[in-house]
Amino acid sequence: MPLLSEQDSEFLKKDFKDKLKNNIKLIFFKSEDGCLYCKEAKDILLEVSGLSDKISFEEYDFDKDADKVKQYNIKRTPAIVIEGDRDYGVRYYGMPAGHEFMTLVHGIINVSAKETGLSEKTIEKLKEIIKPFNIQVFVTPT
Repeated sequence: MPLLSEQDSEFLKKDFKDKLKNNIKLIFFKSEDGCLYCKEAKDILLEVSGLSDKISFEEYDFDKDADKVKQYNIKRTPAIVIEGDRDYGVRYYGMPAGHEFMTLVHGIINVSAKETGLSEKTIEKLKEIIKPFNIQVFVTPT
């Protein structure tokens, strides 16, 4: 049974057709041991990846695929890497449902278009950072 309504699927198909500029990969990391929502997160990603031929899906196991976990610097599951022509460091941890679902959709569109939505002034300021920096954004409706 689909998790997305027919209306939502049709909206996303059109949105992806209009806005996806380049191919992207949704790389999913699950764990068999105690991963709350891994199955549901995977199901959503499979549905989303089926809405455009520009979206592909890969799956890895956090406990068995240590090389991929290290390569993508994954900290917990469920984890989603949104990768374009290269890894831009975009990670989504948790269940992409409810209000948080659109965060995933916007991430897909932004990575595909190679756009950040940041102003030129902000981009210039960020170029001054010379050490590795970890930015975390938490999304919640409350």
